[in-house]
Amino acid sequence: MAKGIMVAASLLVLLTLFIATSSATAVETVGGRRDIKDVGSNKEVQSLGRFAVNEHNRRLRHSGGAAVPAANDPVPVLLSFTAVASAQEQVVSGKVYYLKVIARDGSGGGDRPFDAVVIVRAWLRSKELVSFTPSPK
Repeated sequence: MAKGIMVAASLLVLLTLFIATSSATAVETVGGRRDIKDVGSNKEVQSLGRFAVNEHNRRLRHSGGAAVPAANDPVPVLLSFTAVASAQEQVVSGKVYYLKVIARDGSGGGDRPFDAVVIVRAWLRSKELVSFTPSPK
């Protein structure tokens, strides 16, 4: 009987330690930004960068195209995606990705860096471009 109580107590201690460790890890990751390593070989991150540029171009065309940019559009030219140079993710209701996108200016300006924010809600199968602005480099 004493051996059974000792085993139960040991299991209870281990379970408590596991729950405490899991809770501490969850608290640290939810809401905080985390750098994404190996961005160049990360297919998901590169795909999100391509999505950001394509969505920027779609919005620009919808508002009248490069010849008549929206008055509040900080990037009034069509772009072609080159690569994502750096990325961070933040776990919220879904994931927010902060991307440093390199894109070629369609008007002959060469490759330029842009800051893009994309929200991914996997359970809804949705992606949303929140912002797309020139980066201060």
